[in-house]
Amino acid sequence: MALRVLQTAMTDAETAMARRMHLGQTDMAAMTHLASARQPVGPGWLSGRLGLTPAAATELVDRLERVGHLTRERDRTDRRRVNLIPTASTLNEVNDHLRPLLDAVDAAAQEFSEDERAAILSFLARVSEIYDDFSDRT
Repeated sequence: MALRVLQTAMTDAETAMARRMHLGQTDMAAMTHLASARQPVGPGWLSGRLGLTPAAATELVDRLERVGHLTRERDRTDRRRVNLIPTASTLNEVNDHLRPLLDAVDAAAQEFSEDERAAILSFLARVSEIYDDFSDRT
């Protein structure tokens, strides 16, 4: 139940972040995925991640590019591929909005001993794996 409460609070925070940045929910979800991707991703990946048709994803990317939240860059190794890159100004804006939240979370973590933090991290990593496994099932 505690994880569900946390998940709801995180969703509410993302909604608040979208409102503060004057973005719709889908636009915010797209930017969240792009900013947290481990490597550059393209419109096809974003389309699949958000459950959008390719045409809807293209429209979304066009809209985010038009307002300066991302740029399209040709992949250096495969020139046919286009990568979606969040702009520095958008990443700075996100950081400015999130800094108080992240500082508060860091402060809360400091209330636990090193062993407790290690156990919490281990638990959260395992729960993330379980969620990923569930998501990967067809």
